[in-house]
Parts: sequence; structure tokens; C-alpha cells
Amino acid sequence: MSLAILATEDNWQGFDDAWNQLVNANGPIEELLAALDIVGAKRRIARCLPLVRQHAESLGGAGRAADAALLLGTTLRAGGPVNELAEPLLKQAESAWGAEPWWSPFRELSGLTREAIDLRKAWIQFDDMRSYRVGAIVFHAAGWGVGQVTDCSHADLEVHVHFQSGRKDRFPIRTAVEIFERLPEHDLRAQLVKDPAGLKKRLKEEPLEILRSVLLRYGGKASSVTVRNALMHIGVDGPAWSNWWKKTRLAAENSEWFRVSGNAARAEVELLRRALDPVDALRRQLVQAQTLKVALSRVRDILGGAKLEEHIRTAAFAAIDELVADEKQPLEHRLSAWMLLREHRKATPPALAERLARERDKPAPTDPAVPPPLWAFLQRLPGAKEQETSVEFLQELYGDAWVEQAITQLPHAAPGAAKPLIDALRKAGRGDELARWYTTLLARPTRSPFVLIELARLAEKGELSGKFPTPVQRAMALLELAVFLQERKRGDNVMTRAQARLTDLLTRGEPTLLQKMLEKADITAMRSIRGMLQRGVDEKVDSVVTDIAIDMGSEVFRPDALPFWQEDKIWTTRKGLEKRDAELRELKEKKIPANAEAIAKAASYGDLSENAEWEQAIEEQRQLTNAASEMDKELRMAALLENANLPDGVACPGTIVTYRDLKSGDTHTVTILGPWDARDDATISYKAPLARGMLGKSAGDVAQIELPGGVQEIEIVSVEPFEL
Repeated sequence: MSLAILATEDNWQGFDDAWNQLVNANGPIEELLAALDIVGAKRRIARCLPLVRQHAESLGGAGRAADAALLLGTTLRAGGPVNELAEPLLKQAESAWGAEPWWSPFRELSGLTREAIDLRKAWIQFDDMRSYRVGAIVFHAAGWGVGQVTDCSHADLEVHVHFQSGRKDRFPIRTAVEIFERLPEHDLRAQLVKDPAGLKKRLKEEPLEILRSVLLRYGGKASSVTVRNALMHIGVDGPAWSNWWKKTRLAAENSEWFRVSGNAARAEVELLRRALDPVDALRRQLVQAQTLKVALSRVRDILGGAKLEEHIRTAAFAAIDELVADEKQPLEHRLSAWMLLREHRKATPPALAERLARERDKPAPTDPAVPPPLWAFLQRLPGAKEQETSVEFLQELYGDAWVEQAITQLPHAAPGAAKPLIDALRKAGRGDELARWYTTLLARPTRSPFVLIELARLAEKGELSGKFPTPVQRAMALLELAVFLQERKRGDNVMTRAQARLTDLLTRGEPTLLQKMLEKADITAMRSIRGMLQRGVDEKVDSVVTDIAIDMGSEVFRPDALPFWQEDKIWTTRKGLEKRDAELRELKEKKIPANAEAIAKAASYGDLSENAEWEQAIEEQRQLTNAASEMDKELRMAALLENANLPDGVACPGTIVTYRDLKSGDTHTVTILGPWDARDDATISYKAPLARGMLGKSAGDVAQIELPGGVQEIEIVSVEPFEL
């Protein structure tokens, strides 16, 4: 066991025994000198004096006067008594270096004499002067940076230094000692001067050795901010730092020679003198993590790295078992943990199985549009990959009866579960029911986008057969879904994924699916589709529809073909316009400046690559600027209903419509205005589902309107203009 470890652990008997062995073996003293620094920090140097004197005499007698002087000088630096160390130190120093040309001038400059007022300070200065030789690396903190000693003139007591900046100068040796920091060989700044190519290679291939060098510079312990500052001195910053630190931190966490604590934004790294038990170290890191989410991130890093020994993997999962048992942890994080355990153990964790069974046994809602508790729970699984396991969970919970459950509740499938569920149901021979679901969802295309898209893919390839609506009607339903997804995708990764799948389905191939479905569309249908797409749709879809319309002739593009509310404008009252404009000013004048302050505050915490506050503020900035840009665009499209030419007796923006629910017989009255106008039970936007179903209708007309809760059949009773 090393002397440094024994001193750190206060094992003084072992320390003395190891030291005596070193004396008897006449071995090198570098490790002993480092250990004496630790002893001095513990204020225990007095107990070492007998062995120091014995060892120094032994070294001097063996012709190692320089080592004897260094041993005595290190003891003096560590707090040893001057009166006991002065005589042997001066004797051994003169024996070691008395013949050197610099001996007398360095002694005189430093005051290293028996009459010195402060012999400890004199020895430190003398030892520093002695270290200046050709090739030595120095650092000037006041601005000159790193330099290398190119010449030492003992006659003139000067050193010549060539700095990396290109500056060359000479300095009195005493001045050099006072203003420069002598860099040891392990310091990265010294390595950059002596071997830049080798340092670059070690940065890539030996990151832990680089980290070790930084920690040695700071007494064996440093924060991630300190490590970053050290790396900046050798040109590693920005993305290069982020990539290096991510790799190095993971390697340090997996090394028995480093202890990493703190969070991702502000880690503390310690270089250990004794190797840790990797299992104990890992378990402590995970159990002491701030949150289950942090612990999961740590485990995923481990699993994604080098191949793990089985006992370390087992320890990691045991720690996650302990953390996930805490019901105070957010359910989303517990679900992530359970699914990780399930993936690697190839079995559903008992706690998750119990929770699934509990959700299964809860009473189902009376409203079929509301998912049963189990299906709502499956929708909360953290990602598409995890949601794919819904089939397996259903099989575990219901046995052979899982098929009936799945076919009955298919529209409630989580996005990631849609394809595997439908594939499994096809294999189970339930193609007819899947075809009926396709017809049902075409009437309500926004109810379950992923299920509808997957059913459309199968049906339009001829892999499902049934009594479907006409191709044009199917195309219009899928295009309505495309418009819906375009509106909802902003900031929503799930909706963005659905839009990408639908766009690919509709526009891939030659001819495209849209071209096939709209092959027999008439002018009226194409005008209706063009009006629908005015609300916004993916560019690829819009391009295909435009090409189809062009092929049909100019009649589709007649200026009077579209009613005013289908023009590429946003209709609103003057009050609604003022309200929207005020919301934009609130964004630009208050929320965005406040966010800029939050970014500046987060930046002050340092280590931006792993700064949670910084990432949150930057994400908020993106959302705010996108919202402001979108509102600017909308306001440029605004048109006042006060200036619109309202058709007589036709339901449109700016009218009061009375209608009768043909199922219940109830009569209702609503005012149709713009999307920025005040909304309540009696005032609705012309973009709302209920209003869209009424637009263009007159008294006596009957309409089937798709609402979130189902299809409603109504009759228009009267239409009157709203007093704007």
C-alpha cells in the first residue's frame, strides 16, 4: 500500500513500517515527498521527525545528498521545526549543490544561511530558483501566458523566456521566481508546449490521464467548471469541450480511481488514492442521485458504453429497483425505469404488472370517446419503442381474450402501439373489424391519427377489404387529418411524427396515392379541397393537390369559386384584432425580454453544455420567438369582418345561426366570429368544428358535423347578420 494512502487514512503504524522498508531498500523518495505534503496538511509532521533525520543521514551516507536535502526541505515546507532541520538541511544542500556555479548566488539571493530570519521562506525561494533550467515551463498569470526557459545565465543571474505569444524577454532569476508559476511536467500547459501533437493524441485516446493531470494541479479535486477552464488553456472549448467532457465524465464514473458527484450541470470530480469497489461506487452514485430521472440517465450512459461485467449491470438494476419503489417519484420517470428493467431482464417488473392489473380492473367510462383506465395508462408509456409493448401487456393481462380487448379499444391505442396492434390483429384474423374501424375513423379523422394512418396504409394497398367510402371521400378525410396535424405539430413531436407518416403515405410513389384517390374528383370536390388546404398543410401534399387541380383546368381556380371565409385570410372583428395585437406586444415587450434575462442568469452558472437552466431558457426562447413569428404572420393575414360582404341568409363568419339537434330536438343559437374573438357557449370561431360544418348552409339545410364527441346531425333554423 502506498505511503500517500496510509497517510490519508491515518494508518501511522503502517506508514512508519512502509517508510522503514523504503529506508532499508534505499529506494526512490518521490512518493515519500508527496506523502509528507499530506502529513503536513494533517498537522502531523512532528511525529515524522525521527524518521526524517534517520532517512536523511542514510541518503547522505549513500551519496544521495540531493535527495537528503529535498527530504529535509519538504519536511520544512510541511511545517517541520526550523531549529531541528536547519543544520542538516544546509549541510546536505551544500554537499549536493555546492560545486554548482549557481550555488553561492542562489544562496545569497534567497537568504539560505544559518542566520536567515525565515529559513523556511529562504528554502522555498532557493528550491524554486534551482528548478529554473533550460526547458522549464513557466506561466505568467498577468497576461503573458505560458513560456519556456531558453537560457539560464548564472553569471548574470538571469533567465531567458520565450512565450507562446511570440514575446521573448529576460528576467532576473529572483523576479522570475516571484512573478512566474513553475509548471510541473504533468501540467497540461507544460505538455502543450513540449509535445502538442502528443497532447492532442492523449486528449482523444487517454481522457482519464488528461483529467488526472488537471486534478493533480488542483490538489486532487475539482469541479467541472474548473476542469473546463483548465482545458480552455490548451484550446479545448465549445463543442470540442462538450464532446470531450461527456466521454470523460462517463469514463470517470466507471473508473475505480475517480469519484464523480453532483449533477450534470455542476459535477465534482475527485482523484482517489485507493481504488473503489466499482459496484459500491456505482450503487452510491445511483441511490444518491437527485432524481430517478438523473439515475436513469446515468444507467443508460453505462449501458450504452463499453461492455459491462455482469455484477456491475446487476448492481445498477438493483439500485433502480430501489429508486423506482419510491411512489413520490413522477409516474413518467417510474414508467421509464420499469420499461428499462423489463427490456434488460426480459420480464415485466412485478410492481409494473401490479399497476397494470389495477388499471385493468377499474370501471370503464360510459363515454366511448374516453379511453378506459388501462388504455389511458398505456398511452403514458414514455416513448414509441415502449408503447410497442402494449400488445405484450394485453396478452399478459387478458390471455387469449386480449384480441377482443384490442379490437374493441383500438382507437385508444398509444401512437407507438398502433402498428404492432394492427399487425397482431391481422394475424389473429380480425381483418373485417379493422376494415370497419377504417370506415369509422374516416368519418372522424382526427380522433386517432396513428391508427387511421396505419389502417389507410393497409386498405389503400388492398390488404384490407370492406365497404369503404368513395376514393374522393377517403382522400378528403385524410387531407382533413393532414390539415389538423399541420396545425398541431408545432412543439409536439408526436404530431410531427404522425404528419411525416401521413405525408409519406399520400405523396410517395408514382402515381401518388392522392393522385389515385382523386382521379375521379369533380370540380366541386377540388374546390372544396382547395378551400380546406387554405388553413395550411405540408408542402408536399399541397404540391400534389395543386398539380391535380392544374390538370383539371382553370375552372378550379376561378376567383369566385371560393367563399370569402375560405380565402387565404384570417377573418376577425376589430376587437379580436386588437386583442391579438396586444398578445403579440406582450410577447415582444415583456416575455421575450424576461427570457433574455433568464438566459443571461443561466449562463452565469457556467458549463453550458450540461446546464439545465440554460437549456430550459434556450428552449423557452425558441418557443417564444416561434410564437411571435407565427403571430406576426397571422396578423399580416388578418381581414376585418366589418369589411366583408356577407351573403344573405348564409351561415358564415359574422352571422348568428340558430340550429336544431335532430337527435335530441334541442334548439341552440351561436354567433360565428373569428378565432381571436371572445369565445363562450354562444360565440364560436368559424374555424371550430361546429362552425365549419355550418359554413355555407342556409335555413332548412341539414348537415352532419364531426365533433370530438362524435357526429352530430343538425338542421339550420335561421341565419341573421351579427351587428359588428
